[in-house]
Amino acid sequence: MVQRPDPLESTPPAFGAQAARQILRDGFGLESLSLEPLSGERDQNFRVDTGNGERFLFKISNPADDGSVLAMQAAALLHIERVDPGLPVMRALPTAAGEAWLEVPGPESRIYPARLFTFLPGQVRVNTALTTQAIRSHGQITARLGRALRGFFHPAADYEILWNITQLPKIRPLLSHVSDGTRRAQLEWILDRFDARVAPVLPGLRAQVIHGDMSLDNVLFDDDLLVSGIVDFGDMTHAPLVCDLAVAVADVLHGRGDAIEAADAIIGGYVSVTPLEDEEAWLLADLVAARLAAEVAITAWRCGMYPDNAAYAASGEPGARAFLDAIEAAGIDTVGRRFRDACRQLPYRRSVTGALLERRRRALPRSPLFYSQPVHLVRGEGVWLFDADDRRYLDCYNNVPVAGHSHPRVVQAVTEQQQLLATHSRYLHEAIVELAERLKSTLPPELDAVMVVNSGSEANDLAWRIARAATGRAGAVVTASAYHGLTEATHALSPEEWAEGQQPAHVATIPAPDGYRGPYRREEDGWVQRYAGRIDDAAVALGDHGFAALYLDPAFTADGILAPPPAYLREAARRTVKLGGLVVADEVQAGHGRYGTHLWSFQASGITPDMVVMGKPMGNGFPVAALVVRSQLLEAIPGDVELFSTFGGNPVACAAALAVLTVIEDEGLLANAAKVGSYLRQGLLTLAGRHPLVGDIRGEGLLLGVELADEARRPAAAHARQVTEAMRERGILLGTTGPAGNVLKIRPPLVFRHEHADLLLQALDEVLAPS
Repeated sequence: MVQRPDPLESTPPAFGAQAARQILRDGFGLESLSLEPLSGERDQNFRVDTGNGERFLFKISNPADDGSVLAMQAAALLHIERVDPGLPVMRALPTAAGEAWLEVPGPESRIYPARLFTFLPGQVRVNTALTTQAIRSHGQITARLGRALRGFFHPAADYEILWNITQLPKIRPLLSHVSDGTRRAQLEWILDRFDARVAPVLPGLRAQVIHGDMSLDNVLFDDDLLVSGIVDFGDMTHAPLVCDLAVAVADVLHGRGDAIEAADAIIGGYVSVTPLEDEEAWLLADLVAARLAAEVAITAWRCGMYPDNAAYAASGEPGARAFLDAIEAAGIDTVGRRFRDACRQLPYRRSVTGALLERRRRALPRSPLFYSQPVHLVRGEGVWLFDADDRRYLDCYNNVPVAGHSHPRVVQAVTEQQQLLATHSRYLHEAIVELAERLKSTLPPELDAVMVVNSGSEANDLAWRIARAATGRAGAVVTASAYHGLTEATHALSPEEWAEGQQPAHVATIPAPDGYRGPYRREEDGWVQRYAGRIDDAAVALGDHGFAALYLDPAFTADGILAPPPAYLREAARRTVKLGGLVVADEVQAGHGRYGTHLWSFQASGITPDMVVMGKPMGNGFPVAALVVRSQLLEAIPGDVELFSTFGGNPVACAAALAVLTVIEDEGLLANAAKVGSYLRQGLLTLAGRHPLVGDIRGEGLLLGVELADEARRPAAAHARQVTEAMRERGILLGTTGPAGNVLKIRPPLVFRHEHADLLLQALDEVLAPS
């Protein structure tokens, strides 16, 4: 960075009115009728009125502003005029000789640059007079100005000035001028935090030439309190883009009693034009505090250096102190979360956890929550979830974000498509066609017809409708604790959800292939075939309803995560076909590569189902699901009957689903699930050898079950609940499953790595240890 005299260390100009009139007359050919001094920290400013009704801004600059800096400012104004001519910035006017500025001699043989600008309409307003809309307008204009300067480059843009937030460490020597010891300690704490938290990250942020001083001294408002003018570019420098917003928040709002709350409006206005990246939003509160700290320290120093200018120099300092105190009282991390929420433009206001819980209980009385103390989540990233206090939790439970929470490629795909088109699939569009083709390419060729819907329940419901039409029968076979959906039809296929005595007459159940506790043990030869043989009994039990379809989750997730050998599915499918039924593979919980061997869990057995249901993970959190069937089955549905879901297959949903498939392939998530799943399974087996409460370890890839049982293999459901609660306290989120609820369900996003598995294993080892 080029070292130049800092204007803050240079005596400001102090020309009298007569001398100023003479400069205007001789240098610019302008005869002034009136000359009104305007405020300025390091420059001298006048409003000039002429006899013919014209008005100008006359600026005599600090001698430390050398020619290269002035040339940069002039070039920037021309650039802005070309890029965004609607921005209300002043226009530079040439001297009588056609130059951009005039050099005039002053006291002590110093040379002072003098410039003339157009005068913008509007008034300087105190911040307490600003409405929410006015504050938002300021944020929008700040962002527009930043966008206009985005392509501007100049060799003098490395201009070093203490007001540049990135220079905060250089104000540390100035703290000696702060007489109040408590205040000095507060500023030292902010500088220490800046050094540790902010400075290392700054080089990686978006940077460009920024205005750097969108304070209320430099911004005018019209009668409607909308920004009508930007009148000073003296602090323009190259810095991280987010610093422009931080300066605006600090300088516009300091002195307001509601400064923290009012920041929502200025941030909201800014990000409505230029969204912030996560790291920028993460640092915003620290950068605001840094700007306020700089104001307090620089003011103390300046008042000592230039007591004659102390009134102006210290005008904003009390407000800066008050804003800093408010941030400290609220907690800078709490303020940081609030500012990040404002950056994200959430359509809701964050609530205190206890109050939110009570509101939910009143508004959503039948909506269940995990844990005795529910986790109040506000964001997710990869395998991590974060609560309202920014505590992170390792997500070992959710299969919906299969590619990881908030995966940037999925987010980008959804956002970009939402900006283009979001409508139903009755119009011709590439996304749904490409999605259907990509799904078919992952499946056996017999599965050649795709229907895109909104949820796994809807897909299973549609599968049941097709099965009944294709077979002319009305009976289904499911495993004893299966879950296939929440519609009326799929609830009937979900014994996990049945109340006592609620089993429908048209549904028969079979025992899931549990080789640990069930009637047939895995140490017995032919155990899986004997389980599959129970399908014959179920078909008989259906009686006059007839056997239309066998619904199976190939991982038997709700039955306790069983993952039997491939021979089970082969034998079950063979018997079903022999009995005239159709095989529906419900991949909602086990699909999208969770096994690590194939994209779909049924493929490990080598069978070809008649229908495949895809759901939760398909959009990584965006609602989209699909049913893929043998096209000949659709012939049983009359041609004039539409198999159509109004918003199923909309372009945004399809964009999400396509992005998920691409991420799984590009990031090698199948191989990762196999590798990390094997590592985790081996670690769980090691724990089983140390802890008698662990009865069985089962599953494949990143879908694993830990059965807790006593020595007689009786389910230890109470222990399972205690374990999940204790794991939650350690920042690990697990679920439970199985008929008795005693199986720990481990089902993390497929981006789960070895280091995450180690965290899970260590915490589980501690929790299972006898107290």
